[in-house]
Amino acid sequence: MGDAGYWQQRADYALVVQLDEARGSARASGTLRYVNASPDTLRELWLHQHLNAFRPGSRWSADDSAKGKLRFQRLDDPAYGYERFTQAPRINGKRVRPEYPLGPDSTVVRLPLPRPLPPGDSLIVALAWEARPSTVLRRQGRKGRHYDFAQWFPKVAVYDRHGWKPNALVPQGELYGEFGTFDVTFVLPADQVIAATGVPVAGDPGWERVRLPGSEAPTLLRGAYGAVGAAPHPVQVPNGFRAVRFVARDVHHFGWSVSPAFRYEGAKMVRPGAAAGAWDTLALHVLHEHWQPGRTLADVRYAMRWLEGVFGSYAWPQITIAERLEGSGTEFPMLVMNGEEDRSLVVHEAGHQFTYGILANNEWQSAWMDEGLTSYQELWARGDARVPLAQERAQKGWANPEAIPDTAARRRLHTITEFTASIEASTRFATTPPLGLRSDLFANKDEYDAVVYDRAAGFYSALHDVMGEATFRAFLRTYYARWARRHVDRWAMQQAAEDVTGAPLDWFFGQWIDGSGTIDYTIEAPRVAAFGTSGASGSGGWEVSVPLQRRGVYRHPMPVGVRTVSGWTVQRADALADNQTVRIVVREPPLEVRLDPFGSVESRTTTASSYILP
Repeated sequence: MGDAGYWQQRADYALVVQLDEARGSARASGTLRYVNASPDTLRELWLHQHLNAFRPGSRWSADDSAKGKLRFQRLDDPAYGYERFTQAPRINGKRVRPEYPLGPDSTVVRLPLPRPLPPGDSLIVALAWEARPSTVLRRQGRKGRHYDFAQWFPKVAVYDRHGWKPNALVPQGELYGEFGTFDVTFVLPADQVIAATGVPVAGDPGWERVRLPGSEAPTLLRGAYGAVGAAPHPVQVPNGFRAVRFVARDVHHFGWSVSPAFRYEGAKMVRPGAAAGAWDTLALHVLHEHWQPGRTLADVRYAMRWLEGVFGSYAWPQITIAERLEGSGTEFPMLVMNGEEDRSLVVHEAGHQFTYGILANNEWQSAWMDEGLTSYQELWARGDARVPLAQERAQKGWANPEAIPDTAARRRLHTITEFTASIEASTRFATTPPLGLRSDLFANKDEYDAVVYDRAAGFYSALHDVMGEATFRAFLRTYYARWARRHVDRWAMQQAAEDVTGAPLDWFFGQWIDGSGTIDYTIEAPRVAAFGTSGASGSGGWEVSVPLQRRGVYRHPMPVGVRTVSGWTVQRADALADNQTVRIVVREPPLEVRLDPFGSVESRTTTASSYILP
């Protein structure tokens, strides 16, 4: 993509939503203002109605049937999910007829424009619809009075330099959206408690009433966006209901959950040194029904501090963690829906606020960009990443993994080795898919997970090793500073990496993203030649020549080390040379030669990787 000629569309929603618990649904209406910032004249508008995936007849259900999995195919009313227009959409006041070109799937909608939309122009779409989650849980759901509205509104598809992206929602692959402002007023039963994207600029979200003893009072940040004015659409509030208005700017999705059983915990992070455009106070909210008090709040505080240390200042004013009905977790801008208490899960999903949320890649096309990176961040944050452990081993001279005296370091190494095994296992699929394969083209969800989570985390581990600690951190901060709140692709990431290193990296990105394989090198018996006059006052030493051969698909600047009584001397090989001799000069008699002596490379070599010298 690159910076040159970059543009992105804008989508601003102003909505009123009323929860109808008798129907198990939400009834909504409002407007979408769509701005054409592209150089192209548009003649159609594409929308997603993602909730229609969770019902019979959808492509999601067809995919499940093809793979022998039963979830939504046989659901009857009122169990299945849906998102239905209750009135025909109007574009600039003119009624248009929705078209569903993927029928019977109805997750993708085409709206023909009454007149072409030229570059720089905008239009207003008036929308009215009803959204009902399914009783079978998957990225949304309802049970009793708890509703997880992860998908619920007609979401405009992305139009980028490659055209429209109106893909159907299927089990592999997630979301891609246009940035804009969401101004959403909820009309809720009086006892419901809400967690949502954005900040509550008016009305009561219910948090103070259910605040746990000892927790800070909610930091509402009602003035986070300055004066927002009155709600853009009239709101009628029946008896027994209340209205609460949330506003979120520069986001590409909006999610919400409600439950009268939610309990609230909150805190704030004050950051006087926040970057320009960021808030000096970050609000932390946790809403849960069953979790241990204080635990997830401590986890999200830890996660945000760690992530800001990696990327820079968080680009939004708040983050909310809400307990959802389904296990595991799913990310949305400013909102995480988690089904369990776990620090690594919090770090993973909070990491998605940066990679997916703020750095907005197309998860359907390039899931490796966010799932792989946040999976690697999760390992890195808990101390289970190779490069930091290798640095520790190098500082302490722990080359032999069997002789590491520190129990915690041995445990970390064991975890890292198991993770490497899982990465290499993903190359054993019959099709051996590359990282860059489009999500819906993976054979199944297991294959998708193994590649875009595990092997993609291996990609970032290998890049960390290629760059080194300081440069890798500088790359992530540069990438974030350059592309925050914008769409990103491989080329945006690669350009940031090349700018920081000052070297071309197409060889590295190309092999990992477009191909598949492992890093596998072997060394042969080294040759040792003495020269000059050795000793403390002499100018001589020993030149150790180590033949190195690439056997795996991926190239890598392999570290080769020579040990003397004073420690290790390590030199990197040329990543682009398949067969080479690495020459290392030492001033003391060489005792051992070892390939990757401190284990920084995401590889398990299967042949002899060390030689004890006579």
